[in-house]
Amino acid sequence: MPETSSVITTVDSILYKDIVKLVLLCTINEEPSISSSSAVYLPELVSLDIKEWTKSRVDQALFERLRISDPSSQLITTNRNEILTENRCLFYLSECYQRLLRERNYLQVIFDDIQKLLIDHSTTAILLPDMYNDQDLSKQWLELLIASHDNSLLCKYTDHVNNELLLSSKDEIKLFYKNVFRHIYKAIQPLDYFSNELISYIDILIHLSQWSVLVQIIFEISHPKTISNRSSRSSDMQSAGGRAFQDTLIGSLLSKSTLPSIPGKPFVYFDKPKSMNERDLEITTRTICQPMKIYQDYLSRLFKVFVKNADVRNDVLQWIGDCFYENQGKNKEWSSHDPLIQYAFVSDGFLLNLNIVLLNLVKPFAEPYSTKLLKINPLYSICQNETVHLKELYKETRLINYEGENKDEIMFNFITESFYMSHLCYSYSVHRLHRILLKISDELSRIRDAIKSHGINHENSKRLEESMQKGLTVFFNIKCVLNEPCLLELSNALFTATCTWLVHLAVCPNQNKKLEEQIHVITKLPLTSEPNQQLSYVPEFIIENIIGFIKFINRYNKQYFQSIAPSIKEYVDLILVFMGDANRLRNPHLRASLAEVLEAILPDNDSRTLNNSFAETIFKEHPLIEHLPRVLLDVFVSIELTGQAVAFEQKFSYRRPMYEILEYMWKFDKHRIQIQKLASYAEQHIEDAEAPLFLRFINLLMNDANFLLDEALTYMARLKQNQEEKERDEWNQMSERQREEFENTFRHTGQIARYMNIMSIKTLIILNMITQNIQSIFCHPAICERLTAMLNYFLQHLVGPKRRNLKVRDLNEYLFEPSKLVAKVTDIYLNFAEYDQFCSAVSNDGMSYNEQLFPQAIEVLERIRHPRERIDAFLKLGEHIKTIADQHKEDDAIYSDAPEEYIDQISSILMNDPVMLPSSRTILDRSTVIRLLLDNQIDPYTRDPLHMQDVIPQNELKHSIEQWKASRRS
Repeated sequence: MPETSSVITTVDSILYKDIVKLVLLCTINEEPSISSSSAVYLPELVSLDIKEWTKSRVDQALFERLRISDPSSQLITTNRNEILTENRCLFYLSECYQRLLRERNYLQVIFDDIQKLLIDHSTTAILLPDMYNDQDLSKQWLELLIASHDNSLLCKYTDHVNNELLLSSKDEIKLFYKNVFRHIYKAIQPLDYFSNELISYIDILIHLSQWSVLVQIIFEISHPKTISNRSSRSSDMQSAGGRAFQDTLIGSLLSKSTLPSIPGKPFVYFDKPKSMNERDLEITTRTICQPMKIYQDYLSRLFKVFVKNADVRNDVLQWIGDCFYENQGKNKEWSSHDPLIQYAFVSDGFLLNLNIVLLNLVKPFAEPYSTKLLKINPLYSICQNETVHLKELYKETRLINYEGENKDEIMFNFITESFYMSHLCYSYSVHRLHRILLKISDELSRIRDAIKSHGINHENSKRLEESMQKGLTVFFNIKCVLNEPCLLELSNALFTATCTWLVHLAVCPNQNKKLEEQIHVITKLPLTSEPNQQLSYVPEFIIENIIGFIKFINRYNKQYFQSIAPSIKEYVDLILVFMGDANRLRNPHLRASLAEVLEAILPDNDSRTLNNSFAETIFKEHPLIEHLPRVLLDVFVSIELTGQAVAFEQKFSYRRPMYEILEYMWKFDKHRIQIQKLASYAEQHIEDAEAPLFLRFINLLMNDANFLLDEALTYMARLKQNQEEKERDEWNQMSERQREEFENTFRHTGQIARYMNIMSIKTLIILNMITQNIQSIFCHPAICERLTAMLNYFLQHLVGPKRRNLKVRDLNEYLFEPSKLVAKVTDIYLNFAEYDQFCSAVSNDGMSYNEQLFPQAIEVLERIRHPRERIDAFLKLGEHIKTIADQHKEDDAIYSDAPEEYIDQISSILMNDPVMLPSSRTILDRSTVIRLLLDNQIDPYTRDPLHMQDVIPQNELKHSIEQWKASRRS
């Protein structure tokens, strides 16, 4: 037995001695032997006269080797070898570790001992860096981490050291890794997002994230409240407020983008856009997007690894939440006139990258009808406790009013947090840039108009051209990053899922305690139940994001719109549920904006995006599309008749897409029939306390037509006057500044005139379209007189002597088509040719009607070559109205001396059905009251509330009037 032990000891001694030679690359022989390879001489061990080699002797040899500051001076060889002369502590230990692994089979008996020895020396060096105070061990470690990416043996070494090192959370370990991460922070500063070196640093962080303590350190040094990682930066580069998040390790990675990370820094791409053709723009876009996609994928992988670890997920979400809190002013920056405000917040590129990261985090549950959506807790957005990382989310405006506050200690799951964070980040980044893009587009249009107005040789032209170049550069760069395919795909996934979630909340019964197992699918409308209280928790910006997304791709990426056709049903569901329901979406602006989303689906126009067959399928076969007419008319009315009515001019921009939808919808029998049913119901209930929907709609439609056409004619007359002023001598006597001010005013007038012309003809088209199929309700006394007075007034201006005031140069520039207007107005007359009530009202209009009106109109119709059969029909109608007018003259003569108490105080006509207003005790004709209440349900004399059922019939006065009229006729 002793002999066996002696044999083993001898074998071990030989192996330990070989460790010194094969792994440590050292020797105690001062003279090189012929058979030996080069080695570093260890003189301290020679004096020990070692007979047997043991682990402790190897430990001593390793210690002595590490103490040699210049190994080349102890090299036993004639050829210098960099591996042999390595004097960097951690590099040398890592090389020893790799050599040990390569010799594993031979050194199997003592392998574990030596492996532990090398790891112990490595961790000791890291924990006691003063032993190697002439070396930067953290920098060495970073270089080893970089090299380990392509070296599996080295990776085993770094992982082994980390596993041993991070068993405890000693301050020395934190300090060491903070220094490592500071080196990374410094190294990535000059790198661009397309740099492979930058990707390698992200790879390192991804690998290190398997240790939760390291992720905690990363986010600790990336939080401005614990900021110490920027101490090396000069004081003039220090940031304050939200921007401080960008000047951190994580912030620096997020800020890498094609968009400038520093305000005022020039854009790299689209430098001279006016000289670029379509192919140049396409190539540049690919040059930007391809590497950006790769970089954002790496960023997303990094954050996925971060949040996958439950121990540090809170640190990650806390950092993101605090970043949003400090940068909440960023969303208002676009409208600020203070250039310094840009320095207060993180860059656009930072938020765009964070947005992509969050969109990737929500991707696993961002699917329509996914049961994972049921895990989203709406209470999150109203909670004010410490578990909510989005601190001021509760201050956001909500879909419907919410009263009270919630401070319950509720723990929210990751799906809830990431859902709200992704929407908030989209609002701060993409949606905000959408608005900026529109603002730039408007500014470029103004510059283009100014250049056109001044002429090429004007002294301001060069300045304007430079402004145009700079504006286009910004425009194309922003448009490019917003059209990145992955961003659009991820956004569409989130928004279609959000649509189903919102519709689910709208359909769910209020105060439903039952745990839902699947997403509710909308099966019927309208929703008559009380709105689900959970809708009062949901912030408006969630629907704003959805609206902004569709409007953006409709305007700037029509090609992509085709690819989301399968998702359109979810968007249409959202529109049909919320657009016409103020109980579930209070904001009339948002409900009106949903019409713009629906407009984007329409075909048959250059500005449309989906093919005709798909749009027809939606308008014919969507299970709830039959409710579209009611929903559309409801939102048309509500943007004016709510307590939160939109600005007077703004309502026309909201109604423009509604006109487009109405016009397209009218092609389908099922929709025309629905509107005819609404009209029939309105006529039967015209005196109800609440005016029927269709009655309110046509009242506002006529108001719009009246206002828009009147404004269009007014502005065209003003343009003619301005053009004449430029042709007089006074123009030559004006100073340059006066001329420029005049030109600006003239250009502004022209823009308004153009808009009014577009909207007025569109309104007339809709009015003509509706009155082709629906006439009876328009002939009600409350409506008919207003309609005929409007038609007579405009026909007189278009064909009478005043038409000369409208003849301006360049009619096409202002889209003023008087011949088309005349044709549409006369078409509306013809729609009522069979209705004597209408013809009588036309002839009764003493303001604009006269015997020459229709003959003058026929002259214009013949000159523009209007269809002969239409001209003949209009001639016949004119003769019929003239006959009625002659009869009215006789009647007027008979009733001209009517007693004052028989006359309506507002319309000045002889009353047929007098009623008394209960508050003011004023007596008016019933038709006058109906007309007044359509616009405002108040007594015009006292401003007290008034409904039609409140009026008091004056039967005795009515009988007296009838008797008086009979006596006069006889």
